[in-house]
Amino acid sequence: MIFKPVKNLAPKHLTPEQIENYNRQGFVAPLKLFDGEDARLQRNYLDGLLRQFQYAGRDAYEINEYHHCCQGIYDVVTNPRLLDYVEDLLGPNIVCWGSHYFCKMPHDEREVPYHQDAAYWPFKPANAVTAWIAIDDVLPEAGPMCYLPGSHLNGRLAWRRRSENVLLELETKDYQTLADPWPVVLNAGETSLHTDLLVHGSASNTSNHRRCGLTIRYVSTDVWVKSEKHIGWTQSAILCRGEDASGRWPNNPRPDREEFGPKALGVG
Repeated sequence: MIFKPVKNLAPKHLTPEQIENYNRQGFVAPLKLFDGEDARLQRNYLDGLLRQFQYAGRDAYEINEYHHCCQGIYDVVTNPRLLDYVEDLLGPNIVCWGSHYFCKMPHDEREVPYHQDAAYWPFKPANAVTAWIAIDDVLPEAGPMCYLPGSHLNGRLAWRRRSENVLLELETKDYQTLADPWPVVLNAGETSLHTDLLVHGSASNTSNHRRCGLTIRYVSTDVWVKSEKHIGWTQSAILCRGEDASGRWPNNPRPDREEFGPKALGVG
């Protein structure tokens, strides 16, 4: 599994320098997405979702894979400005297969171990872009996500399993030798884009402030699961732009309501 550099000689929304940085460093940041009032509305929307999850006794990290049943998340996934950026990296045919709010509450001691997204995902080839959208202002002391620039050029790396005080279990072996961490410190409404082979992680939140980011997972339509036993990973997909010549990817429509009843929350 190796990184395939983006060959886009005439990007429409990213600059050639940003394309080069993505190829060389594995990410592009920061990028403007939501300004002023729109950023505030995104934060208010997350506040509402979080209240419902907490009322149901669910963890802040469990708002995961709801883009096909919540209008507000669906609308971010299909946001034209965001898709313009992604198209310059993936091409015109774009599927979203996953989303997840990574919501670190104040003084949350749990870490996200340094890892590659591709170590978790059963897709081939490795040609995914993750958008990490800052819902809150990301402060240095709030456990920002950190990239290890250039680590994606090493292909898929060996990993070990961790279980103590972590949110995800897989940790890239010897990640400390790869590069110095680059903290993704963003203002609310900004986004970063990174490749699925880039090693990244985050420390605990030692601040009095919440640190929430919405991750959205995009692939080009020529990507597919490694075997049929992984077909469940595709069931919440949305064809965001272009066409799927293969006809394999589901294309969930915009939901007609916010689906957060007892069944969706896993209670009752």
